[in-house]
Order: sequence, then structure tokens, then C-alpha cells
Amino acid sequence: LYGSQAANGVILITTKKGKAGLQRVTFSSNLTVDHAISLPEFQNEYGRKDNMSWGKAGNLQDYDNAGDFFQNGVTAINSLSLTRGNDKLQTYFSYANTSASGIVEKNKLQKHNLNFRETAQFFDDRLNIDANVNLMTQSIKNRPTSGGYYMNPLVGLYGFPRGEDIAPYRDGYETTDFERNMPVQNWHTDINSFEQNPYWLVNRVTSRDKRYRALASLTAAVTVTDWLKIQARGNVDYTNDKFQQKMYATTSVDIAGTNGRYIDLNHTEMLLYGDVMAMVNKKWNDWSLNAAVGSSINSTRVDELRLDSKTASLYYPNVFTVANINMSTSAGCDEIINQRRTLQSVFATAQVGWKESLYLDVTARNDWSSTLAFTKHKNKGFFYPSVGLSWIMNNTLDMPEWINFGKLRGSWSKVGNDIPLYVSNPVDMIGAGGKIIVNEAAAFDNLKPELSTSWEVGTEWKFFNYRLDLDFTYYKTNTKNQLLKMPSFAGAPYKYYYVNAGNIQNEGVELTVGVTPVMTNNFRWKTSFNFSTNKNKVVELHPDLKSFAYGDEGFSMMYMMRIKEGGSLGDLYGNAFQRDENGKIVFDENNLPNVETGNNVKVGNSNPDALLGWSNTFTYKDFSLYFLIDCRFGGDVLSITQADLDSKGVTQATADARNAGFVDLEGTCIEKDNIEAFYSRVGGRNGCSEYYMYNATNVRLRELSLGYTFPRKLMEKSKVFQDVQLSFVARNLFFFYKDAPFDPDASLSSGNGCQGVDVFGMPTTRSLGFNLKVSF
Repeated sequence: LYGSQAANGVILITTKKGKAGLQRVTFSSNLTVDHAISLPEFQNEYGRKDNMSWGKAGNLQDYDNAGDFFQNGVTAINSLSLTRGNDKLQTYFSYANTSASGIVEKNKLQKHNLNFRETAQFFDDRLNIDANVNLMTQSIKNRPTSGGYYMNPLVGLYGFPRGEDIAPYRDGYETTDFERNMPVQNWHTDINSFEQNPYWLVNRVTSRDKRYRALASLTAAVTVTDWLKIQARGNVDYTNDKFQQKMYATTSVDIAGTNGRYIDLNHTEMLLYGDVMAMVNKKWNDWSLNAAVGSSINSTRVDELRLDSKTASLYYPNVFTVANINMSTSAGCDEIINQRRTLQSVFATAQVGWKESLYLDVTARNDWSSTLAFTKHKNKGFFYPSVGLSWIMNNTLDMPEWINFGKLRGSWSKVGNDIPLYVSNPVDMIGAGGKIIVNEAAAFDNLKPELSTSWEVGTEWKFFNYRLDLDFTYYKTNTKNQLLKMPSFAGAPYKYYYVNAGNIQNEGVELTVGVTPVMTNNFRWKTSFNFSTNKNKVVELHPDLKSFAYGDEGFSMMYMMRIKEGGSLGDLYGNAFQRDENGKIVFDENNLPNVETGNNVKVGNSNPDALLGWSNTFTYKDFSLYFLIDCRFGGDVLSITQADLDSKGVTQATADARNAGFVDLEGTCIEKDNIEAFYSRVGGRNGCSEYYMYNATNVRLRELSLGYTFPRKLMEKSKVFQDVQLSFVARNLFFFYKDAPFDPDASLSSGNGCQGVDVFGMPTTRSLGFNLKVSF
């Protein structure tokens, strides 16, 4: 019922508000320290050769260059809230401050939140007013890269030759160029777009993100009769983002000009939302009706200006102002002026109940989106309904005493989604320096909204005086009419055109089991299991498009996320060993394996077979112990990090091979003289993806906390405190993974644009901290 904004699901957040008869002041403080763990396994036996680590064996000094690069991250969150209310007026106010430093030097965050909420009742409680204002400012300095090769300090850090100290390049990351009379980057090898001095990137490629956000909402509800209510709501969400990045001269010339690079971005977005609803809540005899009918409008306005000198450079080196940008056609100038997107809707929902046991739910909604302008659907919009049936069995049947609750449910629904802006009427653009950016896609007036059709069945049970509960769901979803961009035929006026096609299916099971095995006056143990599995299938694409690629391939040619009919989302295609008709690897005359390039072979799928969570809470008097274990079973991950480091000879795997005198590749021995050549062929950025696929199964102690609540008698004696709670928290304290030389859980979101691909992502962190909550 939430409309196209909920096409991919909804997260509901209920903010706190004042309560009648309550006066309370609460202070909360949280401090967490993060430490980088799960770094690559480096060797320390073979030294430098040609800027890599394929030298002779020796007694190398053990420099922990990677470990010394990371500092302990510290996050402190402090908040203060005040609550007071009576029967007619309730007030809630809170302020929160977050101050954090990351595991990479110079990365800092400051955040302030102010929230004020007022609720009031008038005219014998027939009019209810609810007003809420939330103000937020956030500043992030030097946000670290989340993965990839460009501007990533981990590339140069991890690949630094073994047995050598990086300290001279840490302390002297820049030297003086007397001809230019300016500092320049200092590194042990040639500077390129993929590798630079990590300490130069930390100190001389700086950035700052600032966000200002204001949210305000007002709700007025009038009770007309004891069964009819009229409600109107309005919401304003204003966001302003400012971003500046400074790249000093002698940053890689593939990324920045000879005098440096400056990026200045100002993005403003305002969301206006309003709705009005008539709501009915009535009971008679064995029947009940809970219904609503209404209309809403959602309008978004965006303004943006992004100026980027790119490789056009600056007029004067290291002067970072807009006026100093050489605004030629090699620079970037992207401007959005008053970009608007509007969604208008009418909707209705109703729940009919019988004897508080059988419930029928129906919803209907029709949306008119401005992005469908210039299409055949602009007038009728798109319609989607849903229907569900629930049966609470214990209100109808005589159940045994040990069954406290039983419910069966089933539902069928559709959810609509509109299309991106300007697809139905694309236009040419003017870029920096007056360069015309020609639109390459044809206007398409037959576009349809994307529709997801789903059905699910489930059941809920509670047993043994509510000490055992179970919730099971089976679902199946088919998403059709996806927007696909296809290449045009030869001689067409446009290079691409759009179609609506495809059928992506998801089918899965979710199961939650909660048990309270022990419950006495002083001790309680509550445990819960959460299991889920999902199978994805590309049922159909388009008669003229049997596959296409998505994601970011810009940092590597070693992988491709490809969608094919009959395949699944998350399929990884890459380079693989050439094999004969019997499946045996083909070797060349030097006894090195042949590798098929082009990313045409499916090497794995990033999606897990199943997820399992197990949480436990132990309470003894005023003490509580909680821990959560997360389990991921199956799925694959490709480590380009390992491939790149293997090719440089810095990993323990390459040392083990040299020590053993051979590499065993499916029964064929690569002899010692060929080990460097072998890793040069299968490793690197363009190596053999098949060789660097790992099982992503991992089990971790996600969270562990020990808390203490001070006795209420002690609080009453103080006559000041109402409640004091103290707890100590640890995250990622222990974890196990099957066969990967790194933490596969961290690589699944390494920022390279594709799930299941590790490209120098930031390492996993272990966190230790405490929480203090005091109420007055």
C-alpha cells in the first residue's frame, strides 16, 4: 500500500514521543573502539626483485607495514532526551552527538541530531495534533575508498616489497621538485592510476562531505464518530549535500591534471509529501471492519551543480578554487536545475474480521507518475491490488492447553514501480566548455511500469505458555517489465533503445524459532533461531537480448556480472582454465596452464545457499548476557586482491609454493623455476578468475554483550536516578571461514559495484565498547 517507493520493501521507523503522566530525563553514552583484523597473509622469506617480491630467500626483517598503516577507530555517541506530558499535551526532545575517527588516519566524522516532537489533544480529544521536527548536520573528512584500484591506498600498501620498511615513504611521502618549486609524490616505483603511495593518498588526496538535513511533519486527526476518523498529514524532507575533493599535483596523471584536480559538488533535494485519509473502525455482532480510503501526493525537487577539473587540470598548481579550474572540454560540468518528479495516488484498504479469528485483507492503489509522461500510460498510470486471508485457529477450535496460539495466513499481491527520469523523452546536454553531449537512446513511448507479483503462505504458533514460538513463511515473487537498454540495429538513428521485458523469480523460505528453556524467579534463558534461504532465477529476458552485463568492471577485466536466461542474479563470469574434451586443463610448451579470457565462463554465484542467526539472552537477577552468532552457508567470492598480491609474490601462498618447490594444479606439478611465471599468468588484474574463487561460508560471533542494571531499591534511595544500565559490547570477536585467505563476509560489500567480488576492500574490524544509560 506504500506505493512504488516500497517496490523493494519498507523499513518502518517509529520515533519516540512524550507520554501522559511521565517526566523523565535520559542520558546515554556509547564508546566503541574498532581494530582492523583479517589482513592478507603476507610472506616474509623472499625479498625484493624488480619492485616485487620474487627475490632470493633470506632472513628478512619483519616489518608490519600493513598493520602499522591502520589505527584504532574510535566512535563516541552521546545523547540526552527529555520527556514530559499530561492528558492534553506531551513533549519529547532529544539531542545526540556522534564523534568518530576511522581506522585510516585523517578519516573523521562529526554528527549532530536534534529532535522535537509535540502531541496534543483538543475538544475532548476529538482533535489530535502531532508535530515533529528533526534537524541533522554531518561532516565526514577524508572518507576512505571502499574498494577498487583507483585512489585506494591499500593497493600500494599491500603490494609493497616484503622485507623493506615503508617508513621512509610514510614520513617522506613527498619530496621537493626544485624546477617546479613544489612538493611532489615520492614512491618506490612508477606512479600510475592503479598504484600510488598510500600515505600520499591519505595526506594529499583529501575530501570533505557535509550534509544538512531537516525533516518536519504535521498530522491532524479528527474523530467524527466513534467509528469514523479523518486524518491529514504533511511531510517535508530537505537535504543539502556538499562535497569537495582536492588532489594535489603529481597525483596519477590518469586521474588528475599536472597541476592537480578539484571537485566541487552542491546537491539539494526537497521531498514534499501529503495525504488525506478517511478511516473506519467498527464492530458489530461477530464482525469487524477496519478500512481506509485516501489520496496522496509525493513531489521531489533536485538541484545540483558538480564542477570537476578532471585531467583538464588547474591553472595554478594546488590552488583549489572553482575559479582556478581550467573549464575546457576535458573538465566536467554537470548541472541539474529544478528537476521534478511527482507521484499522485489514490488508495484503499480494508480488513474484514469474523469472530476475531478469520480476517480478510484487501488493498488497491493506482499511481500516476510524472516519469511516464510521453508514454501511452501517462493518463491511466498503473494499478496494483493485494488480498490476504488469516485464520487464528485457537479462537475457533478447541486447542490443547499446551497450544497458546495458532495462525495460518496466505496472501497475493502486486507492487508497481515507475521508470527513471527522462527515459521517455531523452534530450541532448551541454557539457563543460560548450561540448554537446549527444543522447544515444531513442525516446520510447510504449514503456510500462515494472510490476512485482508475489504470493506467500505462512503460519505462527506459540506453545507451552508462550515458551516456544514458531513463525514460518514460504514466498514466491516474479518481477516483470524491467527496463532494459538494448543496442539498436545497424543504421538506426540511435545507438540504444529501451524495452520492457524480463521475468525475475525469487522463491524462498523464512523460519524463526524462539525458545525459553529456563525461566525461574532469578534466572531466564531465551534463545532464538532465524533461518532463511532464497533461490533466484532469470526466467526470461527478451527475444533479442538473451544476456547482459551489469555492475562496475572499470577496475578489472577479471570478472563480469552477467544475467542470462536460465541463470541467476549474482552469477559471476570470469576467465577460466582452457580444458580439453575430458575436462583436463590444457598446458602450453612451458608447462603453464592456458587461460581463456573474455569473462565468458561462469565461475560462481555470490548468493548464499542459506543464512542462519542464533541469538541467546541470559538474565540472572540484575545481570544480562547476550550473544549473536551469524552463519552464512554457500555462495562464492572472487578475490582479485589475492590474485594481484600473488602476482607480486608478497603472499604466504607464493612462499609456500616456493618452499615446496612446486604448485599442484589439479594433479599437474608446476616446477620451482616456473612458479613466478605461473602466478604471473593466473594472478594479477587480468588473471584466471577460476583459480581465485573461494567458498563464502563463514560463521562469526557477531555480537557479545554483558549488562548490569542497578537495583531499583538503590535507585529509590538515591531520590535522583530512576534507572541506570551499564553494558560492555564486543562485535566480530571470533569468526571462522572455510577456505578463503581473507574474511569473505567483508568482501561481499567491498564497494567495487558487484556482490561477491573482493577488490582491495577495507578489512573487517573487531569492536569493543561500552554503553551507559541513565534516567532521572
